[in-house]
Amino acid sequence: GVLSMIGSGLIIRDVIFRWKRRKHKDESLPTVSRVILSMSLLDFGNSFIVHFVGTWMVPDGIIDDSFPIPLTAGNEMTCTAQAFFSSLFSMAGCSSNATLAFAYWFTVCKGKKE
Repeated sequence: GVLSMIGSGLIIRDVIFRWKRRKHKDESLPTVSRVILSMSLLDFGNSFIVHFVGTWMVPDGIIDDSFPIPLTAGNEMTCTAQAFFSSLFSMAGCSSNATLAFAYWFTVCKGKKE
């Protein structure tokens, strides 16, 4: 999870720095750069919620007979919130990935510019 957050953070930094270095400051980001930025933000959020925070949001005191869950400190509301945001970030990330594939297909196969 931490490596994914570092990688996503570096991509976010790179896209923002490239946008700030443009000659015409009033230009918006190209479509592909916007999709890559949104994908990286969503991946960062998902990695944080699922892998970094991990079991901290699981209700405290839940013990499986075969394997106790370590580092539980949450309640049912935090567990529900984690599940909601995990699903939200994952589905939105998949949508961004599909959008990026479509944008590349449109650019390469159809010869369209951004």
